[in-house]
Amino acid sequence: MELVRNKTELPTKFDLRVSAKLDEHSFKYASVPGDKSISQRAIMMNAIAEGKGVIHNVLRSRDIESCIAILRQLGVTFAWNGNALTVYGLGLQSLRIPDARLEIGNTATSARLIMSVLAGHPFAVELAGNRLLSTRPMDWVAQPLIEMGASITYLESEGYLPLVINGRFPLSPINIEATVASAQEKSAFLFAGLYADGTSSYRQMCQSRDHTERLMKYFGIDIEIQNNVTSIRGGYNFAAKDVIVPGDLSSAAFLLAAFTIRSMDRKKELWIRDVGVNPTRFGFVSVLREMGVDLKLHRERQLISGEPIADLYCTTGKTLTPVHVEGNEKVQSLIDEVPLLAVVSAFAEGTTVIRNCRELKDKDTNRLETTAKLLAAFGLETSYNEDELIIFGGRSPSPAVVDSYGDHRIAMTAAVLASSMEKPSIIRNCGCIAVSYPEFLNDLSQFAEIEILQ
Repeated sequence: MELVRNKTELPTKFDLRVSAKLDEHSFKYASVPGDKSISQRAIMMNAIAEGKGVIHNVLRSRDIESCIAILRQLGVTFAWNGNALTVYGLGLQSLRIPDARLEIGNTATSARLIMSVLAGHPFAVELAGNRLLSTRPMDWVAQPLIEMGASITYLESEGYLPLVINGRFPLSPINIEATVASAQEKSAFLFAGLYADGTSSYRQMCQSRDHTERLMKYFGIDIEIQNNVTSIRGGYNFAAKDVIVPGDLSSAAFLLAAFTIRSMDRKKELWIRDVGVNPTRFGFVSVLREMGVDLKLHRERQLISGEPIADLYCTTGKTLTPVHVEGNEKVQSLIDEVPLLAVVSAFAEGTTVIRNCRELKDKDTNRLETTAKLLAAFGLETSYNEDELIIFGGRSPSPAVVDSYGDHRIAMTAAVLASSMEKPSIIRNCGCIAVSYPEFLNDLSQFAEIEILQ
């Protein structure tokens, strides 16, 4: 039985009661929704392309709806057919002046990408986000745009939304060094590069997720990658393209984690179909393997838009080994899964250390702090500082009442941890789950008894 009949419309506010499902079967199949990062980038690319592009297997979540809503305000037309989204692009320089300020909701990715796109349009637009997004820094995106010729004015707090961006066309090409180890900074710069009169280049600190580069190559953009330097030549239009979005590996990670901690002491099997296995996103799977989880790829293949895809096959029944995870490139490949990795590490016999994760301070919450608080509430021992999270494994969790702090990944991580125990736990403030994974409750119900409390 499905917990939510219309999975795209979870209640805005609700709590959860979660415990282990005792009558689970030994062999499970699952699938996960379309990748959030790729969905947003494909929508944005087709919106500024010429012609019609159909994006298949789009994630239908609040973040995606927010992305679509602001592009509608800018004159782009969309049509849904199930999980396929047709985008009628306006061309590179043809977005229209909105009649009200753009409310981007909670999606930092879309906010940063649309800032770059608006920087290439010669009119002023006010951009605002919700309470959580307004605490996340935008200055490292804004500064290159200012250097390229756009004008940005902060309305309340320097470096944060809301802001007014007054663009121009063409922008001036520039060459910059990364200020953060983040794919969002790189992607925002590359979108701005589309509007530059000449070639711009970006030197990243390490290899971060490369969905933007793959999509731009597929769309025929003149983009070149050599080592850690990406160069892009802008100033010309390009045609819309059909895109197939793979299943989201970050969503699959929640099922892998729930399966692993629930099935450690007995032989179980899990299949997750059609998941994106981009190497720049593969860190969580790699670390699970290091910990002793038997996880294989089947039916590996390439999608038309350049993304690798496969079925994940996972078996358990072994003792988990603690790990040391460090290095910018390795941590970037699992940055969204660090809270989940902390939960799985609590079931290992020994101490796990996760370093170089400073970026987590500037997510929906300070996820270093909220992850440590979450585990402590369940009776698990951790410590953290501004760049490191340490988990002392070997202690059994106890049921708890915890708060998500409005962070979708913390809410889902708490539910995963609660699904390992026979006695129920309560997770407060779970409406945020719909930001990224509306089907989560139905998918987790393979492993857990879940009740929505309103």
